[in-house]
Amino acid sequence: MPHTKTDKFVVERSKETIKHLKVFSAGQADWTSQNRTLVFSLHPLGRGVAVAVAGKQTREHLTSDVQANEQDQRIYVCGTPPVPDSRLPFISATHAVFAALQNVMNADDAQVGIDGLLRLSAFYREAMLRQVRELQENSNSSETDVFQAMHAVWHLAEIMYLSTNMPGLNTPAVPLFLEWLNFNFPSPPPEERHELLKTDADSLTANESFWPYLRKLALRGHVATLASLLEHVAPASAMSAAAARWARELAAGLREMPVGSANETTGSFNSRWRRWHSKLQASSTAISSLLDTDASELSQIYDLVCIVCGDADSISAAADTWLDVLGAVLLYCEPASPADRLPALTQTVLEQFQTSDFALLDRALVALLSHDLPELLLYCDQVDSWLSAHLTDMLHHIGILDSCRRVFAVDPREHYLLALGEQYLRHDCLWQVAIDYFGLAGSRAGESLMEEYLVRIPLDSDRKAQQVLRTCKRYCLESAQDRIHRQLGRQKWLRGRLGAAIAHFAHVDDRAAISQICDQLWAEYLSSGKLTYGPIIDGVLATGLKHERLQFLTLYRDFHESYKAGDYENAASTLLRILLNDMAPPHAVSDLLVDAIPLLEADKPVFSSDDTFELLRCAESLVRSPFTKAFSQDSNIASNELSIFNVACARNLARSFVM
Repeated sequence: MPHTKTDKFVVERSKETIKHLKVFSAGQADWTSQNRTLVFSLHPLGRGVAVAVAGKQTREHLTSDVQANEQDQRIYVCGTPPVPDSRLPFISATHAVFAALQNVMNADDAQVGIDGLLRLSAFYREAMLRQVRELQENSNSSETDVFQAMHAVWHLAEIMYLSTNMPGLNTPAVPLFLEWLNFNFPSPPPEERHELLKTDADSLTANESFWPYLRKLALRGHVATLASLLEHVAPASAMSAAAARWARELAAGLREMPVGSANETTGSFNSRWRRWHSKLQASSTAISSLLDTDASELSQIYDLVCIVCGDADSISAAADTWLDVLGAVLLYCEPASPADRLPALTQTVLEQFQTSDFALLDRALVALLSHDLPELLLYCDQVDSWLSAHLTDMLHHIGILDSCRRVFAVDPREHYLLALGEQYLRHDCLWQVAIDYFGLAGSRAGESLMEEYLVRIPLDSDRKAQQVLRTCKRYCLESAQDRIHRQLGRQKWLRGRLGAAIAHFAHVDDRAAISQICDQLWAEYLSSGKLTYGPIIDGVLATGLKHERLQFLTLYRDFHESYKAGDYENAASTLLRILLNDMAPPHAVSDLLVDAIPLLEADKPVFSSDDTFELLRCAESLVRSPFTKAFSQDSNIASNELSIFNVACARNLARSFVM
């Protein structure tokens, strides 16, 4: 059981909210002097732990100054919160994608490639976004924040390791990064743009938030919207002639901003970019010379031009977050940069910020942009265990996880997949999903967890039992399958479903248990005098099972049916077959000899002299066997019945000799 702190446990008790048990509130030394320690018992299915205070020594060995504490009489049930039901659709959808990914990658002719992994990654993102929408509809803000963070990390990882690595394509990181940034952290709000476009030009210049809004548009690369708003505000009466002119000039320049394509070489794009950038630099110089005489709206336009020209100070002054700065630097300073340039640019940008104040999501994104996979996985696990498990799995299949495996004491993919599976075990509906994560982790530890859990699942229905057995068969867990069959056999036996019990014991070749059930059927027949086990035996034999006790019961039923039908010869033949082939258990031989008496006394002899001698031999063997006492005291053949049997044999011998 992992421990992070020893000063408190999170306590989950029935009909109570979360509480905290101060374990070492008095200090560990005081606990030792008071003969107190902690004992605990783990839940077999991983759902929690029962914790209690106990004495290190028995009362007989304590001194009189050691007093018992009242709170020590309590038992505390501690555990982590279960998986919320609101996540079940998401878990089901992503589990299907995960299983499909493993099946495709493990196929003998697997040729998935980057494009195939990219499609599967899109399925993951689809599920995350669908979950975000559902959570927003239900006003679940805390879960919404978690899934939005998960999507932001996953989307950026997809860009870093899949989208920019498509074979045969010259894919710069800038457009993909800006698309990611504006999708996951939208700014400025698009609703404001529609409101501003409806406002007349004079009102726009009087709006204090208008120019900051334009600077946000420039930082995020919304150049088309920025150009439209500049053209919209140019005719305002508050705008000087120079400001109006340069507003239109900047709008025209933004519309001419070069955009790269997959078919264009990097050199060609850089050449076009330099010409466009030089033109903007000239505009910036011209505007700066007019600021002394016209410093009102023109200074705002000058700030916009400086941002678009890639001036670091102007970008930093206008940005609210480090992501805004990084996006603007990429767009206006290094528009053709590949993904490999992101780590260096990220570190340069972070020098302007106090990274110690970063939130968990920011730390994860920094680690991802810096290609620091160990740090990334640690932060992802703190965001959500789903993210760390599936991201390590995807990185494993991409082929880049090997670079950080040596940093971990265990394989990170195996560790996070098993941890996620253990978390899913806390929900009754997710046991099959959890088993798949254990099994598809591809490790001995996962196999052991599967075995230990599957044999402990409450088998409260036949349908669930068959699901568990199919799962064992799918993962070749023969030991667990045998244990479950024995468990089901005992369960059916106790419930009186003897045929089903025999079938389960037959799967594990538990001949002793089958013999005991057959003996029970025989005992029920002896006590009731009714032969009712026929359907049970027929159902078992239909499965192809062969067992000497089952064969005995079957032949004995045939004997009874022949006797009732008046076919005494066939009945005698069947009875002899049972006795001479030692099919009957020793305790049943005496009853079979009693059944032979009516046949021996039949009007027409059905036993030959040889047959009669064999019957006498069986009787003598029974008397001499270890069952002699039972024969003489508890058997159906009492002394008078033995005499009757002997007389019947003598009469039959006499008749057979005469004939």
